[in-house]
Amino acid sequence: MRIMVLGSCSGTEPQVGCHHTSWLLECPEGLFWFDAGENCAYRAHLEGIDLLRTRGIFLSHPHLDHVAGLPHLLWTIQKMCNVKSVHTPFDIELHTPVPEQIEGVTQMLEAASEGRCDFTLNVHRVADGVIAGRPLRVTAQHNRHMDREETVARWHSFSYRIECENKVIVFSGDVASVTELDQWTRDCDLFFMETGHHDPVKVCEHLAARQSRIGRLVFVHHGRAMLHDAEALMKQCAPLLPCPVEAAYDGMTIFL
Repeated sequence: MRIMVLGSCSGTEPQVGCHHTSWLLECPEGLFWFDAGENCAYRAHLEGIDLLRTRGIFLSHPHLDHVAGLPHLLWTIQKMCNVKSVHTPFDIELHTPVPEQIEGVTQMLEAASEGRCDFTLNVHRVADGVIAGRPLRVTAQHNRHMDREETVARWHSFSYRIECENKVIVFSGDVASVTELDQWTRDCDLFFMETGHHDPVKVCEHLAARQSRIGRLVFVHHGRAMLHDAEALMKQCAPLLPCPVEAAYDGMTIFL
């Protein structure tokens, strides 16, 4: 399986060469996207990714640095159907904590329609538990990134555990604390952890104290400290854990 980071930045003002959060997993059954920050379709297409293989999209929460690229992604898939004269209908399963947000996206697509749309977008509300079974087994767990003082009727922010080809990937999304992922980070092959709201050194110290068995730790959704000097931070992090510790960058490719 191949994983590609399409956007590695948090919701800052625009940064040179560093776009908002998005990564995809490619396996024989198709493409599966996790978050859809700005420019994700552009980057994927220029990297030679066949967008018509898209079968699933998983959004962690509705903040725009995680979803603003979704209209362009779907529009580009529609456009490529016509450019390549590929008109075999297929389904795209979209998992989001806030399906109501997607209504606006579909209205944008309908208003901008430039030809046949040969995929059906099936929208599912994310809740705790297993939300997809094949070819990826994806488990969702709510987190407190979007907590408010009043009672939360529905959780709007989730982390994901992905199982594919006997490998386990944990994607934090945005979290209030890395401790929310303690159960999942006991044992995984790849851990994508955000730094937009967290000190990566403290994250590593926490994982080390728990003796977490992580094959590879990749920091994503970079906050200002990482954007300022990722190399210096990684030098501090490297001795703290026995696994490789890296800062993601746009276009980064990982094979598992």
